[in-house]
Amino acid sequence: MINDPQSVRDVVEAINKFGLGTVFVTDANGALQATVTDGDVRRALLAGHGLDSPARTAFNTEFLALEEGSDWVQTSAQGAFRGFSEYPVVDSDGHLVGVEALGHSGESVSRDNTVVIMVGGKGMRLRPLTDETPKPLLLVGDKPILQHIIDNLRDEGFSDVVLAVNYLGEQIESYFQDGSNFGVRIRYVREDRALGTAGALSLLQKPISSPIVVLNGDLVLAASVGKMVDYHVQKQATITVGAKVVETTIPFGVLSTRGLVIDGIEEKPTHRDLVNAGVYVLNTEAFESLSANQVADMPELILENLAEGKVIAYPMHETWADLGQPLDLSRAQDLMGGK
Repeated sequence: MINDPQSVRDVVEAINKFGLGTVFVTDANGALQATVTDGDVRRALLAGHGLDSPARTAFNTEFLALEEGSDWVQTSAQGAFRGFSEYPVVDSDGHLVGVEALGHSGESVSRDNTVVIMVGGKGMRLRPLTDETPKPLLLVGDKPILQHIIDNLRDEGFSDVVLAVNYLGEQIESYFQDGSNFGVRIRYVREDRALGTAGALSLLQKPISSPIVVLNGDLVLAASVGKMVDYHVQKQATITVGAKVVETTIPFGVLSTRGLVIDGIEEKPTHRDLVNAGVYVLNTEAFESLSANQVADMPELILENLAEGKVIAYPMHETWADLGQPLDLSRAQDLMGGK
């Protein structure tokens, strides 16, 4: 329960702090005003709002509530049809008195999705650190970047991992081997030449029945990949692209004009954009046209699949860092807190 949150960030912090996945917004008297889920936050981001936008931009005011002492069967059935798993319980005055939570067994989910991690890049911008060490093996805290990624995937129930290797790939293979020491099964596709951010998909063993996850091997990512897969399936997408909100503030007054006539000025406006976060969920039809060893990048695949309207964005509010430069690596050390 959260009382009078001011920003979307306040709501996100409450969601992250408690494990239920839903927060309940009340007024000063305890009357329930709105509910907010992780999905509500993502919809707000997709609508162009940011984490510092007013909290109400993420509110769901059309929630289903169970009234204390009443027959809950019909309301619960409506909620199940709409995919709800938490129901606020209110008294006759609308005050929140409890929560009925369904389906929170705490058991981990086993996922059969193959995860392809692109780890073949040369890490040019991180030289000299990458002269003799592949970027995915650079340490963040007490273990390599790539091990953080694999550990997180394992904890979410993913067990089938494919590493696409090229530059200094033998070091990566030597460190991770078959993955048994890390609780997963690891296979390798070896690029004889750099095939881009999507070309390695042409080397995957067929057939593949479930959507695959593709991500770059240099990411610090706190977002749940499992939830992204569920989102992809729910939306019946062909490609789902992880999208991070980036805010850019122009440090000047921006003029709006009609010809030479100024008709307005906006001081230090902030623009919000969704940028490609380097994590994707794809159905096999999205890349089945690739020929073996064909050079291809993910933006190409995305553009090729736009026509059917089934390429969608998955907005992420969680911690994200692309470790492309020394400053990014230093920031990642702080984000991971020495883990």
